Amino acid sequence: RVAITAGDLKWWETEPIAKLYLCSNKISMITPAIAGLNSLTLLDLRDNQIESVPDELSQLEVLVRLELSHNKLTSLPNTLGQALQHISLNNNNFEVMPPAISGLRALQTLDMRENRLTGLGELPCCLQSLVVDDNKLTTLHLENHQSLTAVTATNNVITSCRVGNLPLLKVLSVRVNKIEFLEPIINCPVLGEILVGKNLINNLDFVVSCADTLTVLDCSDNKISVLPESIISMSKLKRLDVSNNDLNNLPPQLALMDDLNSLAVEGNPLRAIRREIIAKGTVAIKEYLQLKLSPEDVEVSGPTIPDIQPDEIMLQTKTLEVDRKTTFSDELWDQALVCGIVRLSMQHCGLTVIPEQVVNLRGCLQELELGSNNLHQLPPEIGKLVKLRKLNLLNNNLKELPAECSSLVALEDLNLGQNKFEEIPECLYSLPAVCNLIISNNQIKSVEPAKLRTMTSLVCLDLENNNLGRLPPELSLIPNLRTLLVLGNRFKIPRADVLAKGSAEVLAWLKNKVPQS
Repeated sequence: RVAITAGDLKWWETEPIAKLYLCSNKISMITPAIAGLNSLTLLDLRDNQIESVPDELSQLEVLVRLELSHNKLTSLPNTLGQALQHISLNNNNFEVMPPAISGLRALQTLDMRENRLTGLGELPCCLQSLVVDDNKLTTLHLENHQSLTAVTATNNVITSCRVGNLPLLKVLSVRVNKIEFLEPIINCPVLGEILVGKNLINNLDFVVSCADTLTVLDCSDNKISVLPESIISMSKLKRLDVSNNDLNNLPPQLALMDDLNSLAVEGNPLRAIRREIIAKGTVAIKEYLQLKLSPEDVEVSGPTIPDIQPDEIMLQTKTLEVDRKTTFSDELWDQALVCGIVRLSMQHCGLTVIPEQVVNLRGCLQELELGSNNLHQLPPEIGKLVKLRKLNLLNNNLKELPAECSSLVALEDLNLGQNKFEEIPECLYSLPAVCNLIISNNQIKSVEPAKLRTMTSLVCLDLENNNLGRLPPELSLIPNLRTLLVLGNRFKIPRADVLAKGSAEVLAWLKNKVPQS
């Protein structure tokens, strides 16, 4: 057993040390005299027998990297140097995240693999990379961390996973856990890799809102029984692993995904595809699926692009605004296709039907503004706009929506205000990404909280100026609901003074009224 002592290292006083490597020895303790090494930027004590760290370590004010993996640590001092950017504590005996970690404002990478962690606690605000594989975590709830780029939590016992509002997250790995239901991943605009293999997941609803950015999706060894046709919206997907699931069929639309160069499907009870085709790999599978495409399938990504010179402004803005116009030339629609517009605004145009050319934009269109027209119904083909994120139908004459709207799986913002709905359309309950639903100024008489609770991404629900005779307390149980607008209805309870205090007060009031089971 070896200890670091001041007597052994008196040469510290004559020669400042910036980096100290003492890995793979038999060191069992660190002397408080370590504080004398105040010029250290790197301290490497990996693979020793250290059981504790002295408080004096916090006096190393310029220490940037601390390597303490493969020791016997269970705790750290209550404070650590604020210059620390990288900490490795893997292969120790930590059961809880050291409290000092949360206060490290410069910390960028944290490696806590192969410990005994049961929870994460509060994470540092600037953390970019978090590695917590091989622990005992049961939940992984990461939201509103502005710097996180990569999270790996493989081989834990996670049953609840919620990830959202992580603007820089690129990689999420939660393989080998016990997740049955993964909540929709929202507001992660650069997320490229999702690895959820070896869990108990039975659907892919959780990836809808990040379909545009995904390049790798590993869902192997789960219980997925259906791949939705809307998977075609994952236009950048390069690798898809759905091996060892419960799939009976594959959607032919997979053949249209040009970037998809790795498709793993073995280990599924596929009925239509022979084993020898699967054994030949991705190219053979896509060639087989190509033969199964119908003419309508081939047009999923849009019709043939016209060979014309694109309009420079439209190409730059990706927007077509024809508000208050009543005629639309073929040349205009051709330009919309050539430029690949993502936003189309046709408000105050007197429309009684949606022009069929709108559906032809299904390969690119993400925002559709149809407010202040005279629409009495929507065509079933509206369901083909699988990339649509925003749909504005304000101030029309709609009483219902077609069932095909349930295919709008990427839809996040929906405005149905100032129409003639008497109930919330049934198709909306199957839309996993909707976070803002405006259905004010209609004729809605009642709502069904149990169905609304299935809309797990719902943040804002606007029911103002309807005919609600009762406000069910169970509305407060909608998982992520933060804004509830209900003024201008017939109910008397809660009273106007409660409503005037805002959504938080209304939701709290309702929650107190929920019957105790």
